[in-house]
Amino acid sequence: MTAQEEDAAVGRDGRAGERSATRPSAIPGYEDWPAFASSAEPFAADDPAVQSLADVLGLRRMPAAADLERGAPAVHDGVAIIRLTWRTPYGPTTRAWELRPAAHGSPDGDEERMPGILALHPHGGRRSTGAAQLIDFDGENPSAPANRLARAGFVVLAHDAFSWDSRRFDLSEPPPKLARARDAMLALWAAEGHRPTDAEVFDAVSSAHEDLVAKAAGVLGQSFAGMVVADDLVALDVLAGLPAVDQQRIAALGFSGGGGRAHLLGALDARVGAVVIACMMATFGSLVPDYLETHSWLLHSPGLPGLCDWPELASVGCRRELLVLYGERDPLFPREGMHAAHALLAGVPGYQGRFFDAGHEFNDEMLGVAIDFLLESRSTGARAQLPAR
Repeated sequence: MTAQEEDAAVGRDGRAGERSATRPSAIPGYEDWPAFASSAEPFAADDPAVQSLADVLGLRRMPAAADLERGAPAVHDGVAIIRLTWRTPYGPTTRAWELRPAAHGSPDGDEERMPGILALHPHGGRRSTGAAQLIDFDGENPSAPANRLARAGFVVLAHDAFSWDSRRFDLSEPPPKLARARDAMLALWAAEGHRPTDAEVFDAVSSAHEDLVAKAAGVLGQSFAGMVVADDLVALDVLAGLPAVDQQRIAALGFSGGGGRAHLLGALDARVGAVVIACMMATFGSLVPDYLETHSWLLHSPGLPGLCDWPELASVGCRRELLVLYGERDPLFPREGMHAAHALLAGVPGYQGRFFDAGHEFNDEMLGVAIDFLLESRSTGARAQLPAR
């Protein structure tokens, strides 16, 4: 039986030889996505450059988060952590966490409002976890960036993005080709004597599934990167609406894929006054062809290089302060590509670049530099430092 014949004979249970009137969904858990994509109004911006970026990403106008719920705060090591959930027009419920200094008082903002940070988790090839990797809930992740930012005086929101953790696709019954790839991986692990965890299996399958998700996005006139940043725009609305947050002092921060998301968000939304990007900067030209495999559809978004180079996104949209942290030994980016990006960015007002003797990481030193930058930033630092707007 050929692969095509096997596909035709696969039913919803994913096993050959048992026919079903319905094939397994290619976007399980997101069957409501196509209807939204076809009916929603396109993203609209006053700035033509921002509009061009939104068009390349295939963005739609997203409604405000629905069914927003905030739980009771739990305090750990001087940080109040509050669980939030909300719904978007498609896919499963989004889970997020708000973190703030526990000593600040009521979570409803009875005291002076604080600057807000949208903390964006990386890609990492691990979709079994999302925002939770940025947070120390019980002392097991003491260097968690969200907690350190909160202790420094920020209100932090970290959410699961499209296809990660609470926003994951249901891959318990994958479509035929993906099921064969999963079975091959399981057979290889068995031959090696490795007993994978459920999270390992899901991460492997979901990484392979990203190609299919990107295909679906393209068919719907969207993009994988655009779907992720659409979730980020909704989260930005939630952050700006939190009672303790000063809407005039908002920043976005991320490592790796999270840094790429922060870069796009800063270009698309004028509320983001400062951006921190860790280990996610190089010229597009330096990545082709040798570094294509090291990155996902989150960076290699179709049509984006035709609009501008990756560093040049810093000049799209409203002026913002930008800190880029580079690892000189980062294996995911060529050194010459990082330095070329730094040279391009040098002329952008508000830009700062720092190179570290580091690999692809967001270590304590780099996070410390990021926190100092945000504390000193005119956009997110002390109120007395705010420029007229």
